[in-house]
Amino acid sequence: MRNPLRRAIPLLVVALAASVGACSSGSAAEGDGRTVTIGVLAREEPDLNFVAEHLAEQGYTMKVQVFDDNIAMNRATEDGSIDANFFQNANYLKSYQESNGSSLVTYGPWLQTTAVQFVSSKHASADALPNGARIGIANDSANRARELQLLAANGLIELAKGVEVPTILDVTANPKNLRWVEVNPRSKAAAFPDLDAMTAPSITVHLMKDPSIKALYEETPEVYGRYGGTLWVVRKGYENTAWLDAATKFMQSTDYKTWIANTYQGLKKTP
Repeated sequence: MRNPLRRAIPLLVVALAASVGACSSGSAAEGDGRTVTIGVLAREEPDLNFVAEHLAEQGYTMKVQVFDDNIAMNRATEDGSIDANFFQNANYLKSYQESNGSSLVTYGPWLQTTAVQFVSSKHASADALPNGARIGIANDSANRARELQLLAANGLIELAKGVEVPTILDVTANPKNLRWVEVNPRSKAAAFPDLDAMTAPSITVHLMKDPSIKALYEETPEVYGRYGGTLWVVRKGYENTAWLDAATKFMQSTDYKTWIANTYQGLKKTP
C-alpha cells in the first residue's frame, strides 16, 4: 500500500531485545580479557562510545574502531585483529557468509534497528518522480533486496513472486522506467546529490542533516521488526564473553534507552 511521508526529518526506530543469549564458545580468549577492541561504522560510534563508558565502570576497556568497509570489518573480526563488531543484522551476515565462506557467528540477541526509507530532496512525492529517474539502491544483496521490497510494497515497482532475495533482474514492472544506480551503502550520502531519490536506513538520512530531504516511503514496524536488527558478531570459538554479556545487558537497560532518546531528540524510539 502506498504510504508517502511528508516529514523532512526521518524517524529512526531502535528496538531493544529482551533477553541475553549466546551462540558461540570455543578456545581461550587472547589478552587479559579486560581490554577489547570492537569494530563499528561511523553511525554506531556514538552509541558504542557510551557503552564503553559504562563498561569502564566495571573494569573493562572497550576501544571503538571505526571502519568504512563492511567486508574489511568482518575480516578483521575473523582474523582476530578486533574482538567483535556491531553493525550488521542476521540477513547481512548470512549473505556475507555465503559469499566469503566465513565462520563468523552472532552473540546474543539483536539490540537495535532502523527503518529503511525512500528519500528525495528533488521531488515531493514518488508520483512526482520523472520518467527515467535515477534511483540509488544498495550494491550488496541483503540491503538491495530489502530496499527493492520497500519500493514494491508501495507500488512503485513490481517484483517476481517467490524470490526471497530479489535483484534488479527480478523487477517485472517498472512504470516510470526507473534507472538503478547501485551504490555502496557507505557512499550513499556522497552519491545522493546526483540521484533523483534513494533508499537508505533512516540513521544514514538523519546523519546527513539535510532539511530538504523528504521521506517518500518508510518501512512499517511490522516490516523492520521482521528483518531484525544489529547484532554483536564474533569469530567462531571466541570465549572472552564476559564483557559482551555486560555490554548486552547495559544496551537493554533503561539507562541506555533514556540516553538514546535524549541524544537523538526523539528520532530513536524504544519499546
